Amino acid sequence: MKKILITRKLLKASEEKAAELFETKFNSNDELYSQSKLIELSQGCDAVLTSLTDKMDADTINKLPDTVKVISNFAVGFGNIDLEAAKKRGMAVTNTPEVLTDATAEIGILLILGACRRVSEGIEAARESSWKWSADYLIGKQLTGSRLGILGMGRIGQKIAKIAKSLGMIIHYHNRSKLSEDKEQGAIYHDSLKSLFSVSDVLSICCPATKETVNLINKETVEYFP
Repeated sequence: MKKILITRKLLKASEEKAAELFETKFNSNDELYSQSKLIELSQGCDAVLTSLTDKMDADTINKLPDTVKVISNFAVGFGNIDLEAAKKRGMAVTNTPEVLTDATAEIGILLILGACRRVSEGIEAARESSWKWSADYLIGKQLTGSRLGILGMGRIGQKIAKIAKSLGMIIHYHNRSKLSEDKEQGAIYHDSLKSLFSVSDVLSICCPATKETVNLINKETVEYFP
């Protein structure tokens, strides 16, 4: 039976399944392991199941025992793992794509609704008993007919577009490449940030944080908005 290290406490059902399939080292106290402890506990293991809180940089990966052949990240992303270092050591890196697409898109829509309808201000006013009536009090912005710009039209961006369209929003997007018509579902493609931002009443950022995307929203680009 293969032996694995699970670095953080998981849901009960997940840990029970892992125990059925592997000889498993659990983190019952949900301790955030230091680099040295993670390396120590991985001795004799065939794989390490990490989370986004584990910094699997080159230094850590290079000190893992030779028995470790797989680093499996309990997340959709893997920005915490140095992929090149893992590749050099012949370690496979896996993640869990798509499992959070709907959940993330729903939270994205929640944020859009909350911002446009000034929800946090209304909640605060209710808590402080300072709610008042006036014709324009917390009037917010209506989504129907508003233009939603989506920066990054991957799985999550497409799901947000689908929900937003059902709310009457007009969808615009910028992506590394134009989508096929069946994936666009009527969304309007823009080949530059400036073009997209200039027609966006609301912007949803759905691209990953990379060297290319860091600071895309800056003093210059905010001037593009209408």
